[in-house]
Amino acid sequence: MDDTNKSIKCDVERCKHNDSSCGYCTLNEIKISSSCAKCKNKEETICDSFKDKK
Repeated sequence: MDDTNKSIKCDVERCKHNDSSCGYCTLNEIKISSSCAKCKNKEETICDSFKDKK
């Protein structure tokens, strides 16, 4: 099994963890929301690791 660190493709451009040069998440691990009710401020994402670029 390949244990190298992989990043997921992310199209949420407003997230500070998104590397806009290649569109991949820069985190080693992300948390996923179990309910869309938590997504209010997450710009249509279920990623609990979302942070606004402000």
